Amino acid sequence: MERSLQAQIRDGMWMIARQWQLGEFLGDDAGSPVDATLGVELRSITTYRPGIDNAATSPIDPKLPIEVHVEREPVALRMRGSVQLGLYFENLLRKSSVANIPTVIAAFRAAFPVAATAPDAGLASDDSLRFRAVAAGRVTDGEALYLSAKAAAAGQTATPPLPAAASNPVVGTILSNLIAYRDSLFTEPAQDSAWQSSELGYEFAIGSPIAGQNLQLHAPDFPGGHLDWYSFSLETAPANTVASANLAQVTPLTYDMLPNRVAFRGMPDSRWWNFEDGTTDFGQLDAEHVDLAKLLVMEFALVYGSDWFAIPVPMQIGTLGRVTTLVVSDTFGVRTLIRPAEQTTVNPGETPWSMYKLSGNGTRSDFIAMAPTLGLADDATPLEEVLFLRDDMAAMAWAVQNSLQSDLDVPLDAYQMYLERIRIDPPPAPPVATATGPQIYYTIETPVPDNWIPMVPVQTPQGQLMLRRGTMEIPTSSGLQKLTARAEILEPQHPFFLADRVVPRAGVLVDRYFRRTRSSDGSTFVWMARKSGVGKGPGWSGLRYDIVSKMTQPAD
Repeated sequence: MERSLQAQIRDGMWMIARQWQLGEFLGDDAGSPVDATLGVELRSITTYRPGIDNAATSPIDPKLPIEVHVEREPVALRMRGSVQLGLYFENLLRKSSVANIPTVIAAFRAAFPVAATAPDAGLASDDSLRFRAVAAGRVTDGEALYLSAKAAAAGQTATPPLPAAASNPVVGTILSNLIAYRDSLFTEPAQDSAWQSSELGYEFAIGSPIAGQNLQLHAPDFPGGHLDWYSFSLETAPANTVASANLAQVTPLTYDMLPNRVAFRGMPDSRWWNFEDGTTDFGQLDAEHVDLAKLLVMEFALVYGSDWFAIPVPMQIGTLGRVTTLVVSDTFGVRTLIRPAEQTTVNPGETPWSMYKLSGNGTRSDFIAMAPTLGLADDATPLEEVLFLRDDMAAMAWAVQNSLQSDLDVPLDAYQMYLERIRIDPPPAPPVATATGPQIYYTIETPVPDNWIPMVPVQTPQGQLMLRRGTMEIPTSSGLQKLTARAEILEPQHPFFLADRVVPRAGVLVDRYFRRTRSSDGSTFVWMARKSGVGKGPGWSGLRYDIVSKMTQPAD
């Protein structure tokens, strides 16, 4: 066994001959790169513009990741958050030197009570009703107190007004601590929201202005979630006061580096007799004659994979960078100037090959973006989920509220609440036929589930086709009930319009959820965000018009 396991080779000349036959002894009169001199120009990112209004440009906070800056929106806590904030406030009072603490707490509980009944029964599950029964009259509504105290601190009218005990200097300090604590929980926008409700996505731009040029990276349709360089398009915007006051810092740098061979999974070994890793086998790719991209990848991997070298380009987070010079020295001492691929001469009407470069308005830039984006983020279960879909049978679209933010600040199954509602307040029973009366009855339209909000097609004066949030009257045993949009995604506080082209046949699924991340300096950010994605295809609401049905026959 010992001699067999040695795998001895008796004929060395045979192996040399095989190497000669396979071309391993062939060589080109060229040297391998041993040194690279790299010139880099870095430009800092200094401005942020939400939406498309150039006048809304503001200086960017370099410590704030771009996703946080773009996605954050105001956080509205409901009963559970209000109770927790109220308990925090009352604990601060109990630990303070305020005289007659029980009386002060009672005054704040009377001014900011937790209501005994839910303000919206459609968001009140059985658990939230039990929780409300326990909390009502026993704790201050902390969220309402926070809003009033913050308004009073800003010199505005507090609604509801603060009790007389708030004039006590110690209580005033406690209220200031409450405001600071609540503000520290979440990162909220300062009137710079980038969410475009009519497009179900974010639109923003980050800028790197210099004298005579306001260069911007424009993200016209960021759906939320992961942000990378390919989310941006290059554009030059008109100058504005903020950009002129926050010019980018241009830093030229020079590096001397050792080129490294490109390595990737499945690449062939440069020596014939070496064992290769078979985990990735490019030889097993099934390519047709028209699969040009796949054929190019196979040729690169199988034929020229060992001929490529890579040089890292050092860049700083929050900058734009471009290579200004690249000089490579080989083993023979020959120095070669490597020019950008964009300078390659091509035929008229063609564009040179390029990759990983920013482009926009028919131009291609030599800048590489290193935006201050997130590394890792923890995403919570969506508080709200709304599915926008097409209903070909009804010739309209629907916004289906799958999940809603409940009184307990947790997701609430909207369809389950609809089932609970029709159990308590069912639809009216069909009419009963009489011996001498009609035997059929007419229905104008059938009802739909409570969580299906109609999106009615309308046309703007400019001729653009939009979808407008509508309503319906649903018959119940207690009378007619209007469908109500409760999701913040549907913006129930004012009319909601959505561009018709935004909802394809596949539909759009929009989530509203909390995100949490830690930046490079250790700071923690928690914010409310939205994310839109592909839906689940068309659906049918069950809506039908002009139905003739038989009446219920009387019992014998």
